[in-house]
Amino acid sequence: MAVGIGNGPADPPKAMFEYVETRVWESFPADPTVPAETGPGRHIRFWTTGRGVSRTVVINDARGCPPETDESDEALGPFDGPLSSDPDAVRRQILQEPLPPKVVPDVFGQVADFYSDRFVPQTTRQGVLRMLARVPGITVQTGVTDRTGRAGFAVMWTYQPAAPFTVTKTLIFDALAGQLLSSHSRAHRRPDATTPPQPTDEYEIFVLFVASTYTPDTRTPAVTCTT
Repeated sequence: MAVGIGNGPADPPKAMFEYVETRVWESFPADPTVPAETGPGRHIRFWTTGRGVSRTVVINDARGCPPETDESDEALGPFDGPLSSDPDAVRRQILQEPLPPKVVPDVFGQVADFYSDRFVPQTTRQGVLRMLARVPGITVQTGVTDRTGRAGFAVMWTYQPAAPFTVTKTLIFDALAGQLLSSHSRAHRRPDATTPPQPTDEYEIFVLFVASTYTPDTRTPAVTCTT
């Protein structure tokens, strides 16, 4: 898969800022106390230079406009800096290694965060796929589509970060350019679990990557008052 992907519409860089637009839905079915701002339906627009200058706009679908967040920042982000094509270097940057002892790295979750914060160029996209290929126990399914009907291939991983939980992660990539189209995470308790249940034991998080490109400034594209 990594060898076959090529340039996408935004490759190579054409402007100073990277722009990533996502839609995020989160569900904690057993926890009615989860506040609305972390509930389902957020539209996130993010601009960055990849060198410490950024703007974030978040619109909550349940509330509409004005945005619940419209902030600019000049602090370095966790994924800022030059991006590599080497799978080991990609892993170190995405996972922020070294990790604390006995921590199971959430490789798939970090990949989704990485694509949410940066425009990932073609050579780095290849490195991400090669890194994922090294994760023990992954499966790959071709001919899948995301929620909007975009075609691609899915990379899936099921693991147990700690008893009694099982977590399933799915990343859907575009087969031609290797861009991430969507991310889906689901955690649930095993039926034989004997520990007392907690409200956040089960959750589902879905991220849809709407756009990933370059733009000349943090006002382009304009944020309209619609969700």
